[in-house]
This record gives sequence, C-alpha cells and structure tokens, in this order.
Amino acid sequence: MFTRPLDLKVLKQQLEAHLNQSHGHLELEFLAHGEANVIFRLNQTDLVRVAVNTPNQRFEGDVRRVTQFERVILDYLRQTDIGHQLQTAKLDSTEDFPYTFLITNYLEGGSLDYSRTHLQKCAKTLARLHRLPTIAGYEVDRLLPTVPVVEQPLTLFYHEAKSYAQPYLDSPNAEPEIVEMLHAVLNKARSRLSAERLLEAYPYRCLVHSDHTYENWVINDRQAYLIDWEWAEIGSPAGDLGHFLSPVTVRRRQDYRLPAEDRAFFLQCYYNALGEPLATRIERHFAAFGVYPAVRSLCWTAGYWITANCWYADAEDSPNATERMARWQRSRQQFSELWQEVMSWLDEEI
Repeated sequence: MFTRPLDLKVLKQQLEAHLNQSHGHLELEFLAHGEANVIFRLNQTDLVRVAVNTPNQRFEGDVRRVTQFERVILDYLRQTDIGHQLQTAKLDSTEDFPYTFLITNYLEGGSLDYSRTHLQKCAKTLARLHRLPTIAGYEVDRLLPTVPVVEQPLTLFYHEAKSYAQPYLDSPNAEPEIVEMLHAVLNKARSRLSAERLLEAYPYRCLVHSDHTYENWVINDRQAYLIDWEWAEIGSPAGDLGHFLSPVTVRRRQDYRLPAEDRAFFLQCYYNALGEPLATRIERHFAAFGVYPAVRSLCWTAGYWITANCWYADAEDSPNATERMARWQRSRQQFSELWQEVMSWLDEEI
C-alpha cells in the first residue's frame, strides 16, 4: 500500500517537538525516505526510524506494526553486533506525534560495493546471523509469533513469483516477448519444485533478512552490518544467499554485474565462516532453493512496472519517486539479460 507523499518538513517539526519533551535540545537531520520508514539522524550519534508506510502486506496497512516488528528483531539481535543497537521504541501514536518510531545507534560506513573486501565481510555477517540458533539464548522461538515462518520455501516462492508477475501478464500493454519470458522462467521453476525434499531431509531454520539490496548494508573498516529488517522471516539461510546473489538485487547498484568468480568467492567465504557441519547442510539448501529468490525478484520486477505507474503517477514531489521511476526504466532495459541469468541459474545441477 502506497500512501500519499509526506510533508517531510512538517514531519521533522513534529518529531523535533515530540523528542524535545524527553531529550531536551537536539539536532535532527533528514537522511532518507524508504518505502516503510523515514530516517533522521539524531545528535550525530543516533538514528530515528519513523514508520510511515506498509509496503509489506504482512502489516495489513498498520504502520505501527512496522515499528513493533523491527523492535522484536533488534531485541533478538541485541549484543550480536550484526545491526543497529536498539535504544528506544515508541510503539503507539500520540496526539502530538501520530507515528511510531525506533531510536538506534548510528552506524558509520558506506553501502555494499561488491568488492571482494565487502563480499568477505558480508559473508561473515550472514554466517554469524545464520549460526545464531546454535547458540543458547538465540532460539528462533523467541521471534514467534511476530516473525513469520517460511514453510516449503520453494513452493511458496514459486507461487509468490506467479502472483508478482500477474499484474504484468494481465496488462493490456504487456509485450509478448516479456510474457513469453515470464512463462518460461515460471515453468522452469515449477519443474524444480521436487528439490524441496532436500530441505526437508536436512532441516535448519534461522532468522533471515530477506532484502539484500546494497543500501541495506553498512560496511566500514571493521565489519558489515545489516539494516532494515521489515522483510525478515524465519526460514532457510539459502533464502538470504539467493537474494544476495540475485542478478536483480545486484543490478540495483549502478547496473553492476557480479562476476562468476566473485559469486564463488562470496559463497566460499560464507561456508568457511559458517563452519561444519552446518556448512554442508546449508550448501544443500542453496543448491535446491537459492535460485528461487532470484525467480521471485525477476517476476516482481515485471509486476512492478505496472504497480509503480499506479503508485508514483501523482507522486512527482516524493523524494524517492524520480529515482524509483528511473529504476523502473532501467529494469525494463535490462530485463532480457536478467532473465537469461536467472534461466542459466535454473539450469544448474542440484
């Protein structure tokens, strides 16, 4: 669900007035406007994440649930140094400020650039995240029932891919070439669904982030941090690996293409950091499931061409509207190449 563009100046004034009651004098600086949150830097050392939208259907249009969900995640990750450290949570709207928000520390660093140094740091962070259930106190039951559990992920992702593609397939403006590509990738994904038995034979679940666009990583000289958890789930670590390596995800960074050698380097760094016997188990998961996040992303991209026109048609003044429409245009130009990369991945042996 897309809400009408916010008046960010008014939002900032309202937040300053609200925080002044508890924090006294403060400095508040606008940093970013994402699909779910507006981010402000507070007194140079902290961040305020104000929930303003619910692009994820799991929140059913209730922006308060975005904040509540991320609070549960950050509570679970406390002391792990995987992401932000939670300081304060405002979970209910009030008369003076009708939004909910989290206050966390500010993380110094830049976004993911896919250099080998960055790939190695991301691999280590993901391995640390995925190993958590093997450590006392980090059982995934702590996340229930707030964080959804992914059952039969190949089947789920296949059906989600179909639903994401449907707006394009139903569009009177759909191009026959794209329609043919979408049917081909969905048919090939369906033919691999029997591989789900490998995940059932080697069960393992943990918290997965599920949204590895380069902007959701903060990387400095010390390590890589994961931010923005509103798409997190409990499921197979292969979901994270597949989304991280999806050509659709990678191409969001200045149309970058990840060389096969760097893909192999990332996976080896990850398995080395994960350690045995878990590495062998997750390697089997990745062989079966890893491509499905890429299939879903590809189908989402085609559907997004239709929904983006609806969402942003009257949002020229939105801080993100121009950039997102430019991304929409680029993805159409790249679609044939992205499709071929995903089809080649589907051809890999299980």
